[in-house]
Amino acid sequence: MFQRQNLGQLLGGTGSLLKQLPWYFPATLSEQPHIFVVGAPRSGTTLVKLILNVHPNLSGPGYETGFFMFKHLSNLLLGKNDPSRQKLQTNTPDIVQAFDRFSQQRLKETGGQRFIEKTPPHVLRLPFLLKHFPKAQFINVFRDGRDCYCSARHHAYVTQGQSIETYARYWRRCLRSRFRQGEHPRILDVKYEDLVTNAESAVRGIMAFLAEEFEERQLDPRCYSQNTITRSKRQEFSKLSQPISPSSMNRWQKEMTAAEIERFEKIAGQELRRLGYRS
Repeated sequence: MFQRQNLGQLLGGTGSLLKQLPWYFPATLSEQPHIFVVGAPRSGTTLVKLILNVHPNLSGPGYETGFFMFKHLSNLLLGKNDPSRQKLQTNTPDIVQAFDRFSQQRLKETGGQRFIEKTPPHVLRLPFLLKHFPKAQFINVFRDGRDCYCSARHHAYVTQGQSIETYARYWRRCLRSRFRQGEHPRILDVKYEDLVTNAESAVRGIMAFLAEEFEERQLDPRCYSQNTITRSKRQEFSKLSQPISPSSMNRWQKEMTAAEIERFEKIAGQELRRLGYRS
């Protein structure tokens, strides 16, 4: 609980919450043709982003920006300072223009023409992003949630993976956020299983959606593995330096017990069936 004095300072002081809130809830519409890669954690969004990043016209950072996640607003509510965010707030009228400035600076450094933003849980902010970035395109990656869980529970930074129930609810929440948008001309759904079993066809489809030319080297691990993520030596990213393969498909059949499968399907079985995944 905030003390009354601290709450008063937060709401009414210099740099207060009331003064900063408009920065997070803008009226601005971006004119930039960004590419947002979204989906539930461990769905294959990193692989898609790396493949796109090989293309000379496309570029994005080797990390997740989390730019539009509500945790940044919660940090403001808690009085936590983020120097980089404070600098952007000082120099730009709102979060949309700040993101455009951030992306343009990155493109100047790399020589690309379109910015790729890959933060999986941005799928939860689709209504906001679709509204404020009317020229952006979105690639939503989905994968069997049970395989996602098997990967997430070994990933230190996916906190939802610590519990089957927690991850199943979060996976379901991400899927439902996408479903609520319905058929949308600026959203392409990419099935992870299609990508790893017929990579060329899947990537050609993605590039056609983006109106960019497909390049053979996008499928070359020597090209898409040249990234800060793959250089990190973290176990969860080790496969990103290897040729695309279906070796991680249906791992849940070997790694989950019957009781664990039942617990997951009790929560997210409807979504699994809607996407065509069998029990």
